[in-house]
Amino acid sequence: MRKKAVSPIVSTVLLIMIVIILAIIILVWFQGFFKEAVTKEINQVEKRADKYCTEVGLTPFINDDLDRSFGFRNSGNVPVYSVNLKLSYSSGNSEIKKIGANEGGSVNPGFATTLKDPISGNYFKYNDYEKIEIIPILLGQTKKGGVQQFTCPETSGIVV
Repeated sequence: MRKKAVSPIVSTVLLIMIVIILAIIILVWFQGFFKEAVTKEINQVEKRADKYCTEVGLTPFINDDLDRSFGFRNSGNVPVYSVNLKLSYSSGNSEIKKIGANEGGSVNPGFATTLKDPISGNYFKYNDYEKIEIIPILLGQTKKGGVQQFTCPETSGIVV
């Protein structure tokens, strides 16, 4: 009769605590699968930002200057907050650079910009790359009232 065991009350409390901890872990894990919806309003029409990505109209251009700099014209009706510039080299490597407003990435409809390197401040040279893709980033609002950037899929981008 000298056997020691856990009382039924302690074991019940331990089981409930384990279930609660597992439920919290699973809940936090599932939250990583769901993104908060980013909405954008243009002309009193509010849609999810990803729906506006198909309405972004970018037209690339290459300047005939000595450096052959390049940029884009916003020919759509959606303002572009910034862009991701996907640069592919002839060696097969590629990199993505985020071009903000200071480097020419922010363009309202009807305007054009020439893109600058955010690190050096110099204009990008068209001849330095094998392939150049410009992918728009839009600015929208979350349900909590915050402002958030939304990167459009590569299919919404353009090749220079």
